[in-house]
Amino acid sequence: MKKSIVCCLVAALLGVCVFVHRRVILALIEGEELPEAPSWHCWCKNRREA
Repeated sequence: MKKSIVCCLVAALLGVCVFVHRRVILALIEGEELPEAPSWHCWCKNRREA
């Protein structure tokens, strides 16, 4: 029971992560330039200015 709840939670979180980053994933697949990251993504090189 506990294992199935954890699996469902992990699957849901993975789905949200894929949905949020769908433009980045698509750009990587198609070999295009990555979209500009939000200003709060301090670890990214190509981010918008605040």
